[in-house]
Amino acid sequence: MSKIFEDAMNALPAYGLERAAMSLDVVDRIDAIPERKGMSHRELAEALGKSESEISKWMRGTHNFTFETIAKINLALGVKVL
Repeated sequence: MSKIFEDAMNALPAYGLERAAMSLDVVDRIDAIPERKGMSHRELAEALGKSESEISKWMRGTHNFTFETIAKINLALGVKVL
């Protein structure tokens, strides 16, 4: 790990690290469900009325998912993400 990265990680408050971990967990769940169903990111984007590039941005783990967005994803996938 680089010194710059290590310093940046150490500067984050504990809740920031927890939020990042939670966001990545949500992304992992969102990504796994369509894969199990044989659904592409493009199909998920279409079901949500979003662009495929927006879904790709979500999958990077930096998107702040609202309950509204998660509810829409639940409906589009036919299962609960959380």
